[in-house]
Amino acid sequence: MKIIQSIIFILLLFCVNQAFSIEIEQILKTSDTVMHPINLQGTFTMTLISANGNKRVIKVEAFQKKKDENREDRLFLFSAPPSVAGTGLLVHSYMDKDEDFMWMYLPAVGKVKRINLGVSGGGYFMGSDFTFSDLISYSSGELDYKALDDTEIDKQECYVIEVRGKTKALQEKYGYSRQIYYIRKSDFVYIKIIFYDMSGDLLKELNVHKVQDLGKYKYPSGIKMENKQTGHVSEILFDSLSSPEDIPDKYFTERYLKK
Repeated sequence: MKIIQSIIFILLLFCVNQAFSIEIEQILKTSDTVMHPINLQGTFTMTLISANGNKRVIKVEAFQKKKDENREDRLFLFSAPPSVAGTGLLVHSYMDKDEDFMWMYLPAVGKVKRINLGVSGGGYFMGSDFTFSDLISYSSGELDYKALDDTEIDKQECYVIEVRGKTKALQEKYGYSRQIYYIRKSDFVYIKIIFYDMSGDLLKELNVHKVQDLGKYKYPSGIKMENKQTGHVSEILFDSLSSPEDIPDKYFTERYLKK
């Protein structure tokens, strides 16, 4: 009798885990569909705030294009302050390859520099609290997902999903041991992400405080990233944002990066 009860328990446990897997897959698929325009362009202001309150403001023009199911390109062009004006960052993300590619153009030296993403997530992006690896698209096959208890944030019901690289090497590639996503049930937009460092300690917290409708898409247009270990904060606010029918492929080349 006990053996039968044990078998039933194991089967029930398996069914529950399968249900969680199906639910997680559907949540993530819907969220990706809602938040992932094929083409995206806009301008944004990034304000960097040190622990003692000092501020630095950076102006950026951004372009994003989904080339196909396995590749996504991004281009960032900096116009202010004068110390970074003319700087450009080009990203090619691949879902079916082990390596992504990133280049930065530095007008002071007139050269394009390849960024090594294999070292600590590639370092931090323009002195902000976003790493260069935060700018690349993750391959879902490299990640494990776990459903946590649903919760509310500012009276908004959210799904809560833990995401981590399948291996220690993949976690090091992305720069985090795990991340916790809070996805709003009403529209499947993520409104909060918590990041943990490779020691498992709380590292950063991202909060979305503004979301813009782009036809059938929704995109975070007001974001705050806070480093909980240093007290440094990065705020991004889009001044303009759109999802055009197309963006020329030439934008996502090293030649265009140097223009």
